[in-house]
Amino acid sequence: MVIIARKASTFFGRIILSDTGGNGLLLTDDDKLIFSVKRSLDDADEHMIINKVLTAGDEFEGGYVFELTPEETDIPTGKYFYDIGVQRANGEFYHAAMTDEFIIKQSISRKDDDN
Repeated sequence: MVIIARKASTFFGRIILSDTGGNGLLLTDDDKLIFSVKRSLDDADEHMIINKVLTAGDEFEGGYVFELTPEETDIPTGKYFYDIGVQRANGEFYHAAMTDEFIIKQSISRKDDDN
């Protein structure tokens, strides 16, 4: 699924994990849900632009909500790539969402500094 966020704006995304049968899954203690954004599919990990890690304590109504701050989305407009991985406490790692586009678009409306 392509994600579109506005430059220098707060963005909320919701992730619901499920098994191959469509049954909901929740993280357990020491599991991590990792949301990563890179400019290029070939970029090394040290060139990650955004990296959010959620844990079992971040569960909300059967899913996980991650927030990108205006500082995190204040990157050049254009196309990036993201994926979402689950790292289990035992070290097992799998992709919860396959790599897709993460697009930053310019905002038109701006915050009114008079208020």
